[in-house]
Amino acid sequence: MPILSARARPLRAMGVACLAVLLVAPAAADTRTWARWVNREMAELPASRAIEARLQRDRAEARAQSQPLYNPELNIGYENSAETTRTVGLGQTLDWSGKGRSSARLGDVQAQLAEVRAEKARARLAVDVLSALAAYDAAQARLQGVREQEQRLSDLLALVRKRERAGDLGRMSAQLSYLALGRTQQALADAESEATAAETRLRAVFNQNVPDYPLPDAGLWEADGSVVMDAGRAKDSYDLRLARLQVMAAERQVELAGKQRRTDPTLGVTVGREGEDNLWGLDFSLPLPLFNTGKAEYQAALADGDAQQALLDQQQRALSAEVEGALIDYRQRRARWLSWRELSGTRLADSADLLQRTWQLGEITTQDYLQGLNQRQDALLAGIALRESMQKAWLEWLYQSAQLDSWIEMLAAGNRGQGGQS
Repeated sequence: MPILSARARPLRAMGVACLAVLLVAPAAADTRTWARWVNREMAELPASRAIEARLQRDRAEARAQSQPLYNPELNIGYENSAETTRTVGLGQTLDWSGKGRSSARLGDVQAQLAEVRAEKARARLAVDVLSALAAYDAAQARLQGVREQEQRLSDLLALVRKRERAGDLGRMSAQLSYLALGRTQQALADAESEATAAETRLRAVFNQNVPDYPLPDAGLWEADGSVVMDAGRAKDSYDLRLARLQVMAAERQVELAGKQRRTDPTLGVTVGREGEDNLWGLDFSLPLPLFNTGKAEYQAALADGDAQQALLDQQQRALSAEVEGALIDYRQRRARWLSWRELSGTRLADSADLLQRTWQLGEITTQDYLQGLNQRQDALLAGIALRESMQKAWLEWLYQSAQLDSWIEMLAAGNRGQGGQS
């Protein structure tokens, strides 16, 4: 019997292709093109347009805080009595207390808040998109691996039947082959379902049925000069920046509430004619804060400022722990992926053919052969799972440390070699 059948050759090619997804990016993969494609497609998503629209709204509201508080008033009077009186007056409330300046300072902080909120929303969207792409890639690799396993078992069953008829094998070998192939149907159904779910999620999040370009090589999902691997990056996280700005906004609100307790005078000038005589007049008015003194609003602003400061102190500790945890998780998962690649990655390509040759030579039983194929399949699926979990941990670290844009822009600029290894 030939050592390697003609039908086994396509299987070898399929196995090598499956491992190439895990170990080395396809030759056609261009990380610059991929990154630019991702940026372009994300910019066209409805979610991106909604983020931009909210940002424009928040900017407009912040600009409104910088507008003058009081508009001038035009008064026109007419009185028909013994003498006809016609007057024109112009009044203006003066911002002597500086409410406008305080309001403008509050608007500046609110504008900064709007920018950081938009940055955070865009980064969260990018994480969702890239996670969906990684899940799709892993699901396709799993499906390809399980299909390869099914094909090998089908070929094995055909060989077992042939050798059984020739009297080389007993019925037990055929029974074991049937059972193994039957078990693979469940694994294949699960892999197909997972691939469908991944495609559905990709279509929902990214409006893509199939990615135009493959993911960058797993060796590129690591730090380089554009990404800082330090838990101290917690100070730059979106949530901590927002918390600091919210404290500043609360301080500005306290300042504004204090100014609003002071009343502003209104000055007016009136000119006109009464009969044949010219007339002019000055008017001065000042509200008396006898009833509504603004004290309650000022106390509420003070309490809100204290609450925001307390929340900042709490978030500093919590976010520092989250960022450090994200960094540790990524490093652990990458170490496991690299360990798998060193121990199993390069050995999987030839292991199935080696098992087949050894079985055909009679050096192992059919049961041992099936067990070896199952172990190889488990190792292959473990590698896919490790790579996917490493990629998602990398995205989470970049999000927590506010460096996702830097990584994508680095890939788009081509500052890393294509298909680089860790």
